[in-house]
Order: sequence, then C-alpha cells, then structure tokens
Amino acid sequence: MLSKREKRAALLKDLESSFHCPQCGSSLVLFEAKSLRCTRGHSFDLAKQGHVYLLKKHNVSNYTKDLFAARSNVINSGIYDNMHNAIAEELPDSSLRLLDAGCGEGSHLIALRKKIKFSGIGADTAKAGIELAAKQDDQLLWLVADLADSPFQEHSFDVILNLFSPANYEEFKRISRNGGKIIKAVPGKDYLKEIRELTGEKAYDNAEVTAGFTRAFSNPGRKKLTYSFSVPKELRREILLMTPLSWKYKESEEIMKKAENLKAITIDVEILTAEL
Repeated sequence: MLSKREKRAALLKDLESSFHCPQCGSSLVLFEAKSLRCTRGHSFDLAKQGHVYLLKKHNVSNYTKDLFAARSNVINSGIYDNMHNAIAEELPDSSLRLLDAGCGEGSHLIALRKKIKFSGIGADTAKAGIELAAKQDDQLLWLVADLADSPFQEHSFDVILNLFSPANYEEFKRISRNGGKIIKAVPGKDYLKEIRELTGEKAYDNAEVTAGFTRAFSNPGRKKLTYSFSVPKELRREILLMTPLSWKYKESEEIMKKAENLKAITIDVEILTAEL
C-alpha cells in the first residue's frame, strides 16, 4: 500500500509539466520522488504530510488551524452542496486539469472531486489550510503558493476555481489553456446574514468584485443561488468560527452564546464564469 507521500509523488510526476520554479522561473521536475528541483538547483521538498511549500518566503497568515477545522466541518455537513452541484454543471465532461486558487483547507475542491473526476491542484498561501487539506485527501495535490506570482507554467489548466477568495485575473489568464474556463464564487449581500446580524456587522456588497470580473473577462456568465440551511446544534458556533469575523468575536462569550441559537443560515452566492 502506497504511503500518502508516495501517492503525492505520483501526482507530482503526472503534473510536473505544470510547474516552474518560484525563485527563477525555470522548469521543475520531480527528483527521487521526494522533491521538486529546477535546473538551477532550487529544491522544494514534498512534506511528509503530502504537500509542497512553494512560497518564496515565509508567510504569516491570520487564518488559523481552528478556523480551517471549523470551515471543514461546516462544508462537510452539506451546507454548500447546492453550490457544488452548480459548479459541477459548469465543468467540462472530458478529463481536465483544474486549479483551485485560494483553496483554504480544500473542502470545496474535495467535494467537487467526488462529483466529477479531474486532475486537481489546490493552492493557498495559508500553510495551516494546506496541511489540513493534505491530511483530509490524498487524491489531489496541495501547494502552499503565491497566486499573484504563481509557480505554474503558461497554459497549464483547463479550469481555474476561485471560491470566496481574492483573485489575480492576469495571472489566471496566463496559466489558463486556450478555451479554458474561470469559475468564481462571490458572496451575495445576504450571505451568512444571520452571522452579521448577531455581530452587528454591515451587509456585504459584492459590486466591486463582480465589476472587476466583468472588466477582466468579456461576456461573463452569472448564476445566483440563494437558500436557507438548517444548522445542527453542534455546528452553530463553528459557522461563526469559520469566518474572518471570528478574529474579532471568538473571545466574546456573549456573541458565541448568540451563535448557539442560529437554527438556520442563509447561503447567497453568485457564480461568475468566463471562457477564454
């Protein structure tokens, strides 16, 4: 039986043509099933957990293990199943190479992989998220990487996912294949509105984000999903803990007690698509 590292090494071998060195830009190849190395001697080890660290320098992130663990529990509860189904409908039927840009702990990508088969890479700057992703899954490749200056060759991917995460559209265009597709999920104004109501935060406005997508891509597709999800009691605190609002309120016992009364939560999402 193959170890997690051995499985990842096989994935790296299959996908090594997609990579270039984040330090110098030369091609990367798998070396002795243990690391990616470039022609100039830069080396990036395959961690025992099964991920590869491809950042140029150490990154400090506010996104913690606790936040990613809460997010994983919530996503795995089925709260985003309708969104995953809608995204799966946008994916080509044929075999494809897919990048989840800003994947966090990888739960969305893992859920999609259960619906449709693809060669997939999840990448994020948050090491804590990527470590959890690699722990949860051994069918996909997980990278700690800078998506504004990504370690990928031109024209490497058929599909780029960008779900609830910042984007760099020029970089996405560079690494997308001709005829490729960009799929972005953006919160609507009522997304998790119950959390904002109990914390007193104002509603989210996605106008600037959607306008940026429209400027970057001609004739984008738009699909809106809005639905309510009944929240099991054991997940009510985690709904708050999985969001950046937890940085501000997780030490507030008053707010956390209010979160325990969240019987339902609203998912309001716009799915934006562009074909290249």
